[in-house]
Amino acid sequence: MNRLEILEEEIKKYMDRSSGFYVEYLRTKKYGYQKIEKNFIGENVLELGSDGAATTSILVRWSKRLTIVDMVDKVSALLDEEIKRAKFVKSKWEEYTPKELYSDILLTDSLEHVENPVEILSLVSNWLSSEGRVHIIVPNALSLHRLIGVEMGLLDSPYSFNQNDIRAGHKRVYDIDTLQEDIKSAGLKIEEIRGIQLKPLSDSQLVGFSEEYKDALECLSNICDRHCAEIYAFCKRA
Repeated sequence: MNRLEILEEEIKKYMDRSSGFYVEYLRTKKYGYQKIEKNFIGENVLELGSDGAATTSILVRWSKRLTIVDMVDKVSALLDEEIKRAKFVKSKWEEYTPKELYSDILLTDSLEHVENPVEILSLVSNWLSSEGRVHIIVPNALSLHRLIGVEMGLLDSPYSFNQNDIRAGHKRVYDIDTLQEDIKSAGLKIEEIRGIQLKPLSDSQLVGFSEEYKDALECLSNICDRHCAEIYAFCKRA
């Protein structure tokens, strides 16, 4: 089974256990990991933060070795025996001292949570092997659905926190330009930066639409990078 088939299998497994807006959240994860897969090595992988088992269950099957670093273990109790071969380390990211270098480091839905993202990215750049890659996914302030929310008076600006941001404890909302600035300030070289899923509606509003419609929105991400729901950046050491 190749990586994209694994991705489909794992996302479907968690979709089948979920309902409503969380299914749409998982769908957006799938689109993001489709982009990651194209640049993924998979020899020795570090996941900084995990919001649950879905992404970890993908990565452990994509990787020869997987380490997860977070202050809260959100995955071990949810994963089957095959997946539990991933190593969990309880630590703040800025206090973590790796004993080896990594081929891939993932910060997916992570960087918007930290007080000093440049500090974290600077540390991460030192944890990469010579050909190592950093994969970053963050929500996009200039997403079409946020811009519509501004026009409707639901947000003061695209960079204001909505209820999801507040509930998740976000510290900032990136756009492509501000994400590029932080990555470059940390001494990393951007190889690719792309939008993930053009999203005119919120996850809860998209529930009733067909899969074909949502796949079509993802196809449009290729021409609407700046206004997609999320941003993917693939980086190397400068």
